[in-house]
Amino acid sequence: MNTKLIRRGAIAGLVLASALTLSAQAAFGATPGEPVVTGPQVVTETPAPAPAPAPAPEVTLDVSEISLDGPAIAEVDVTVVNESDSAMRSVSVTFEGPVGWQVAVVENDLGNIKPGTSETATFQVRIPEKRSGFALRVFTAEATYKGGDGAGSAAATRAMPTAAPLENLAAAFNSKGITSESAPTAGDFDGEGNTFSAEKLAAAGAGKGAELDVLGATLHMPSVEPGTPDNVATAGQAVRVQGEGERLVLLGSGSGTAATGTVTVYYSDGTAGTGSVGFPNWSFQAADAHGAQLVVSTDGRNRPNGYGDAAYQYRLFAHSVPLEAGKTVEFVVLPGNAAMHVFAMGIAP
Repeated sequence: MNTKLIRRGAIAGLVLASALTLSAQAAFGATPGEPVVTGPQVVTETPAPAPAPAPAPEVTLDVSEISLDGPAIAEVDVTVVNESDSAMRSVSVTFEGPVGWQVAVVENDLGNIKPGTSETATFQVRIPEKRSGFALRVFTAEATYKGGDGAGSAAATRAMPTAAPLENLAAAFNSKGITSESAPTAGDFDGEGNTFSAEKLAAAGAGKGAELDVLGATLHMPSVEPGTPDNVATAGQAVRVQGEGERLVLLGSGSGTAATGTVTVYYSDGTAGTGSVGFPNWSFQAADAHGAQLVVSTDGRNRPNGYGDAAYQYRLFAHSVPLEAGKTVEFVVLPGNAAMHVFAMGIAP
């Protein structure tokens, strides 16, 4: 238990002190109104009980994986699991694919589902001809029912990629944001030929391959030479990032003042989550703009005519996206905003 001294200046302390004084007066034979000398009063405080965790859903749906190798007709199973203590009645399942995709019902009226058991509905989807490039096709299933957990309905989604994500962030590098002071024209971070100074970043502890502790994640600066691609100007790239943890952390900076967007996180079970992220402008914006946190600050930058602007700070920031507990991240899709530049990314355990 925690204890705390009751101070006379606090209202609660005055009330307690009055009660203790009257008690002491009675114990020592003093008349009410006479002063009684007492030592510091200590009271114990029982901590408030922790809130109960939210109960897990008692009726869940699982959508099977779907082959997108079209043109073809693919069969999809939607399994309804009843983990409640009561039977589910009149269970019916609906299923939808991307807009314009045809869906046919094979079996969707499941009748009753006993507690602790499951039943499966089956659908067929016409898969169109496969297109090149990365895209995500989202499928949604919903079950309506009586009884069970009393919720009346449950839903689930599965997102299937049309191509494999890039293996790592480095495979998506498309921008040269760091140059050496001896060759400042080898990159262009902001569209005007300006870049971070490799020498100044190294002096700040963020040189080539440097390890940084960022919002609980261990990230590394790009292990590439100055003047070569070292960051991602985001354009919806899908990048493989695998693992479990509390948050997805991104290290980067903005080449404009509106470097914001949405990161989509895809999990190994086919579900997905989103989060808003943003980086301040690398120099002329508050360091906490868009909810970011300052990580590295350097003096000056490289300009097309050489190093300069030493009176100003040029910075890297961190932002994060919460992850769902107990789920394994499979890959992420970066925002579609080229003003956002991501130099590193990882998961904070």
